[in-house]
Amino acid sequence: MKSKLILLVSLLLVANQSYAVEKGRWYSDRQVENGERLFRENCAACHGQNAEATSDWKKTDANGNYPPPPLNGTAHAWHHDLDLLRRTIREGGARLGGQMPGFEGRLNAEEIDSVIAFFQSKWPDDIYQRWDGRNQASDLPSLSDIVVAAKKPLTRLLRQRIGNAKIDDVQETSIENVWQVQIGNQYVYLLDDGKFALMGDLVDLENGRNLTEQSRRVDTVETISEFADNDLIIFAAKGESKATLNVFTDTSCPYCQKLHSEIDKLQEAGITVRYLPYARGGKSGPGYETLKSVWCAEDRNGAMTDAKNNRFEGLPPGDCAQAAIIDRGYRAGNRVGIRGTPALVKNNGEKIEGYVPYRELIPQLLQSTSQ
Repeated sequence: MKSKLILLVSLLLVANQSYAVEKGRWYSDRQVENGERLFRENCAACHGQNAEATSDWKKTDANGNYPPPPLNGTAHAWHHDLDLLRRTIREGGARLGGQMPGFEGRLNAEEIDSVIAFFQSKWPDDIYQRWDGRNQASDLPSLSDIVVAAKKPLTRLLRQRIGNAKIDDVQETSIENVWQVQIGNQYVYLLDDGKFALMGDLVDLENGRNLTEQSRRVDTVETISEFADNDLIIFAAKGESKATLNVFTDTSCPYCQKLHSEIDKLQEAGITVRYLPYARGGKSGPGYETLKSVWCAEDRNGAMTDAKNNRFEGLPPGDCAQAAIIDRGYRAGNRVGIRGTPALVKNNGEKIEGYVPYRELIPQLLQSTSQ
């Protein structure tokens, strides 16, 4: 009798583990059950009991920080691959412009996966499938995959105008019957179920908010967050870090060199500088091979300083695994609309185009963190 009971329990556990998998999802029902408990103990205070969180999640607070977003499929969590979701829970949400603490040491890897399983279980099938397809095949879905939230397909006219370009998913705006879609680094607004397309910024005149710029900043923060610290070259603040500046840089750019000559002033002011590579002109650009060599150096900070001072003789060959970051950085810069270097990006996604002298730049960065 005891052996039969054990067998029955085992069969039930296997069935329970396989149910979600049969639905095409990576996790099991048991993970969802465990994740619900862990989520409500650790995450629900900010993200809501059912991962519903803050409805106005794209609007920053007085300090320039984003509130906890919904994790139930209605916000941008489904834009992130599994590794990034895990890393955000483990290391915290500062990379994404938020204030969520890291849970490393509090939740182990298995528990983190269970938390993700719980909130992904709230995602409708179409959202989960887009997430799954986005992370298996391509950064962006194809035109045939794009539908508006009302399940109406994009019109034939939009397909004709866009051709074979890839576009991001259509998002509902706060304006009735107006939808936003990102094409490359441009934002397009669809009217009358996609019959008309309007290009440009959408501004809420009543509240004085540029809604398109808010979307740009969210996308920029997400794009930069895809890079781990060891992917970048970081010049840490001296003492307490009061602000972070992300810089798309090219070693051959004169104004990048000028900014780098002042980097010690930024560090002394409590500003951490995180360099992302952006080779102007791509593989044919003048700084492409040098950037690869810098990222392959054992002392990348020293190599960056040497390259910015036109000292190339000590740089290693650019044939290491880390050299792939140069192409990633170039694609990321294009995705967020970088037009030249240096391109400065605050932690909330706000871009500062071009070189700014340190005497002007430091107050800008420190003020944005104290407001």
